[in-house]
Amino acid sequence: MTAIPRRVAVIGAGVTGLVAAYRLTLAGVAPDVYERWPGLGGQAATLDVGGGDRLERYYHHLFMSDRHIAALYEELGMPDDLRWEPSSMAFFADGRSHAFTTPLDLLRFAPLSLRSRLRMGLAVLRLQRSGRDGASFEHESARAWIERSMGSEAYARVWQPLLRGKFGDRADDISMAWLHSKLTLRRQLEGEQARRELLGYPRGSFEPLFARLQREIERGGGRILIDRPAARLMRAPDGGVLVQAGAPGSFRIGLDPRRVEAAGEPVGYDAALATVPCDVFESLLDPPLAADLSPGYLDRLRSIEYHAAICVLLELDRSYTPFYWTNMADAEIPFVGLVEHTNLVDRAAYGGRRFLYIANYVSLHDGLLECSLDELLDRYEPALRRINPGWSRSWIRQAWLHREPAAQPIVDVAYRTRIPPIDTGARGLYLANTTQVYPEDRGTNYAVRLGDQAAAQLLALATGHAEVNHQRS
Repeated sequence: MTAIPRRVAVIGAGVTGLVAAYRLTLAGVAPDVYERWPGLGGQAATLDVGGGDRLERYYHHLFMSDRHIAALYEELGMPDDLRWEPSSMAFFADGRSHAFTTPLDLLRFAPLSLRSRLRMGLAVLRLQRSGRDGASFEHESARAWIERSMGSEAYARVWQPLLRGKFGDRADDISMAWLHSKLTLRRQLEGEQARRELLGYPRGSFEPLFARLQREIERGGGRILIDRPAARLMRAPDGGVLVQAGAPGSFRIGLDPRRVEAAGEPVGYDAALATVPCDVFESLLDPPLAADLSPGYLDRLRSIEYHAAICVLLELDRSYTPFYWTNMADAEIPFVGLVEHTNLVDRAAYGGRRFLYIANYVSLHDGLLECSLDELLDRYEPALRRINPGWSRSWIRQAWLHREPAAQPIVDVAYRTRIPPIDTGARGLYLANTTQVYPEDRGTNYAVRLGDQAAAQLLALATGHAEVNHQRS
């Protein structure tokens, strides 16, 4: 039986990396966390929107079924930071926004025939009450199940637009196991929680959580190395892992570590846990270290397809829509959704200011990824005016644009067989990223769970223990 590793490198200070590093400190390990971005949180990172306020670069909220992150807030003594508010959702179809928050809203949803509305509602209810495990849907597409259970009209008018918005031309291939998770996990609630949907958002953004995790990691002897990317991972002469750090400011040249200029001498660790996308992870590996991976591991990494996220955040001088979340079921709309953050969180929290996200998922070859903020707003302008005829660019007080190339893995029917394990097969080298939360959808809750799992597996393999107490069920 080997000892607990003394030194561990964690690559990436997103939610998974921070949680894993925190768990490692509880086990007596002093991790170094390397982060290319000059801030914490990864895809949940925040930005300063002025006036002392922070918002996530990409819209975020929690569901009441998100037990892992709620438990983390409780563990850290921050349960009162989570606020729960009634949600409101709409579909934009046939030229107008239709409320789509309650079962009664579904019955009133005019773009579907009454028969299809009833059939759709009953199909979801039966699925939620069936007790079937998601694994039983592993070899079936969401399209096949929807058309069989709800009918072709429900797929064409509701589900295909949603799936196309997230997965593009791969929409018809998406696994029913993934959709089963979305339709059932958030409904495993009882009492008042089951009668109306409440969404959670932390007081003052997610930034206080990241800061608290940083303090706990540093209290345990670890370090958070902001604006300090990992440029290369190599096999150390003693059998450990060497991390070659990159120069500060390297985030400006993109995600590819091969373009990062080395800074300083490589540092040796007993183990390294990477929390970066699959293609970035492969690019980090020195050839001898890559050769240590389990047979077929590189093939799994290369088989993962991603769609990119493009997110525009606007501060407006007035409300754009009465809804918190509006999905687009109209092929002529060039984005997938609108999220008016201050229709969930009282705008009094921001001194009366209003904020709207324009959400989009696109293929990595889509020309929208090359657009500037002004060019993107030009493309979106006709659709914004179609949804709200009074829209004017003069409403915008401030605007921000963010892009994430590896935002959404394409979870097709064969996806489970291609998921790369946390244990790469190379001694002391581990990977934990959004590809591994399937069949659940990526988000902060499952990033917390993944961080727990990754730290537990690293410690278990390093010490020879079958179980580690820090992993939650």
